[in-house]
Amino acid sequence: MNSDIDTPTTAAIALTSARVETSTWGSGPPRVVLLHDGLGSVGQWRDVPALLASTTGLTVMAYDRPGHGRSTPTPRGPWSPGWLHDEALLLAELLEVISAPDPVLVGHSDGGSIAAIHAATTATTSTLVLLAAHSWVEAVTVEAIATMIHNREQVVAGLARHHAEPGAVFDAWAGVWVGDEFANWDIRELIGAIACRTVVVQGSRDEYASPEHATSTADAIGDNATCMFLDDVGHLIHHQAPAEVVNLIATTVTGV
Repeated sequence: MNSDIDTPTTAAIALTSARVETSTWGSGPPRVVLLHDGLGSVGQWRDVPALLASTTGLTVMAYDRPGHGRSTPTPRGPWSPGWLHDEALLLAELLEVISAPDPVLVGHSDGGSIAAIHAATTATTSTLVLLAAHSWVEAVTVEAIATMIHNREQVVAGLARHHAEPGAVFDAWAGVWVGDEFANWDIRELIGAIACRTVVVQGSRDEYASPEHATSTADAIGDNATCMFLDDVGHLIHHQAPAEVVNLIATTVTGV
């Protein structure tokens, strides 16, 4: 395997209000950017970035949002109700700084929501792949997160392998999702402005969303969106079916 793909190049990017850690497989500006889930990080993509770069021949970048991995600042208390929109603005700044104006965006869960907000509020013409993305607050999501809060000690211990301050990122994420101020969050009207090709993907056994979540998200985007389900797969699609996810993304991006 090419060494640029086998071993990613890492960099810390200084933005206006954050310092984000990035990893890039390949050389030059990224053509594919991966956005992790609400408790995720670059490392939690596992082998997906390297496999995707190898399969497509495209440069792939993943980054840790502030508070995740070793990116800063670290949150103190729940994210604000507008956090996903704030992260979309940060994504736009990051893409400008690294001179990657219009890459394919692949977002998982909350990362998919951020990618969708970005595409709806910019002139993006490239492809979106939304893996188990959220477009509104569904009861099943809140209930699953409430269970995680009940088991906080165990969850935080697992996150410690990936984050400098795992307790802080968990409390920020879980706190906003179960908070009253976030209960009416709904971007389905907003994402109707997405003009680029979009693939909405969800596992048939997603623990954090009903099947309607994916179909409603695709319907809200419109005719340029397609919706598909992966059988016997839960919310962590890229952990449970990595080869299938890589092939799906590669086919979507390259058209072959």
